[in-house]
Amino acid sequence: MPVLAALPIWSYVYVRTLEPAPVENDPIELGAALFAPCGACHGGTGGGAGAPQISDGRVEATWPDFRDQLMWVKLGAKEWPGDTYGAENISKEANSGIMPGYGGSLTDQEIAQVVLYERRELSDDEAPEGEDDVLLAIANGEMTFADAGVGELSAAAGLTEADLEG
Repeated sequence: MPVLAALPIWSYVYVRTLEPAPVENDPIELGAALFAPCGACHGGTGGGAGAPQISDGRVEATWPDFRDQLMWVKLGAKEWPGDTYGAENISKEANSGIMPGYGGSLTDQEIAQVVLYERRELSDDEAPEGEDDVLLAIANGEMTFADAGVGELSAAAGLTEADLEG
């Protein structure tokens, strides 16, 4: 009888051992956790609440090069050197002061994790093939913003290689 009483507990433990262990330090999962406060403005799924939509390919339309998106998240509207941000076809006024810069509160690696989450999970961007995924390398701490270089939109706004340091 005691064996029968313990059977449900044993079966629960057995089934739990069949599931794979959770992946620790997955940059997309870390990015999802860091994105949580961003959802207040962009919506929890990136659908836009009071800020621009970043889901359904909109983030790639605004930022075709992830390096420009990294810098926008790092600097925010007040520190962005240009008057507008984003690709020409959907360029928006930059100095509205609404988008905060996260360079003071997040590391470059953490910013890359958020951008990776926004592009891969919320906006369904295809991961590059092979080992040339620079964004993933930054999110994993294997590269820095400076290693990645300045994106075309960032350069047009006035950012230089020197701005990527630190």
